[in-house]
Amino acid sequence: MKYISTLTCILIVFVIGACENYLGADTNKDPNRIFEDDIGLDALLPPILVSTSEAHFDVAFTFSQYAQQISYVGDTDSHEESELTGAWVEIYLNSLNNLDVMEKKAQQAEASHYLGIVKVMQAYNLSLATNTWENIPWDDAFKEGEFSPSYNTQEEIYNAVDQLLDEGITELEKAFSEFQEPGSDDIIYGGDISKWIKTAYALKARTAIHVTSKGEVSAADEALAALANAYTNNGDDFQVSYNTDKNLNPWHTSAYLAAQTGNPAPDHADQFIDMMNGQTYPETDPRLSIIAENGGASEYYGSESGNFGVNNDAPDNSANTVFSDETFYSRAGAPIIMMTYAEMKFIEAEAEFLKANSGNALATGASQQAYDAYLEGIRANMDKLGVATAAKDAYMNAGSVDVGAGNLTMELIMKEKFKALFLNPEVYNDYRRYDFNNQIFKGLALPADHNDELNGEWIQRAVYPSSELSRNSEEVKKAQKDIGTPMWFYN
Repeated sequence: MKYISTLTCILIVFVIGACENYLGADTNKDPNRIFEDDIGLDALLPPILVSTSEAHFDVAFTFSQYAQQISYVGDTDSHEESELTGAWVEIYLNSLNNLDVMEKKAQQAEASHYLGIVKVMQAYNLSLATNTWENIPWDDAFKEGEFSPSYNTQEEIYNAVDQLLDEGITELEKAFSEFQEPGSDDIIYGGDISKWIKTAYALKARTAIHVTSKGEVSAADEALAALANAYTNNGDDFQVSYNTDKNLNPWHTSAYLAAQTGNPAPDHADQFIDMMNGQTYPETDPRLSIIAENGGASEYYGSESGNFGVNNDAPDNSANTVFSDETFYSRAGAPIIMMTYAEMKFIEAEAEFLKANSGNALATGASQQAYDAYLEGIRANMDKLGVATAAKDAYMNAGSVDVGAGNLTMELIMKEKFKALFLNPEVYNDYRRYDFNNQIFKGLALPADHNDELNGEWIQRAVYPSSELSRNSEEVKKAQKDIGTPMWFYN
């Protein structure tokens, strides 16, 4: 994390670089500044990884409210529109912009493994952006002199993501060179190229499962083919770690520290808590006390979405679950978790389920492969969160969890994925893919004080930032759709 401060310097590069092009050569070149030509691949990589994790957090903060994992004072969890300006800046200015520079440098240096990482990170950021806004700039986004880039369709972006991942895998599979290899600057994998290859395949599996509504069995087959080369254990997880010094986890600052200083802070939503406290399902999930703090009360009561702080099932009608400095996701040094081995197992379970049932998500029963993947997804997440072995075994042996392959349902798969992917915007992709079906997502209902403009329908997207509208209004106006309009990838 010592590299994070490099980000500020890198952003200065482009401003100073533009001045140099205008004035010529080394005119007025400040010896105290860092210029683009002076930035090495090892200095570019760390801030890109951090800015990507920050973008992931920014999207998760809003989409976790839409998905009813967290509740927050204000209107967002009532499905009011959100621009997600911070995520746009992190993706385009701090990630893709610097990745464009890094790509050119890696090509020039013939640094194949750096170039492969660039391709994977471009794909990840594009995937995050398109699933937030749908149509986004890409083909023209970083062309020199292009100040009003056209927007690619989501279908084009999905194709671009797949192509970038294929290209990235090709570069990552090349032999190690004596020079220009990532090491400690790779703050995710420490230069372990095999894990970057797994991450490329993991993202291919995720994007493939997104389009099952456009061809259930074929998309499921594509996901399974990618999974064969993706993560094999929790040690492969794609995440950026923070620390307890000055580089604090953003959930720690926005959820825990904000609450301590009297500022607005999110709490756990009742939809999420009720899935774990025995309310929606008969079993109590041992992960609950690891994820949420309730001040030592005998019961856990989440906050009603759209009615922050209220829980009408509680004795005093008040929610009592909060993020603390010890709960797993809001610790100061907790990682921002973007993709995991557990997620891959749930993708496998879903894909095998769809194959076994000819694409019918409401069927009952599936193959043993689907069932084994479902159980392994639960086990992997419990291990990651540090659930004690006895508690883990007791939960997994419960009759409503250990149902056998013949009684497996998509509801059970998505129930466990919903919990394992807490604070991950991928959960909202699942909701949208299955059209918010409460036969798959048990207990799911629209929030209180729901946005009247949606006419009883679920919100589907963010709106483009006003800053983008002012800079590129013609293209934004062509791309913007009503917030209740489904996206291409699941429509």
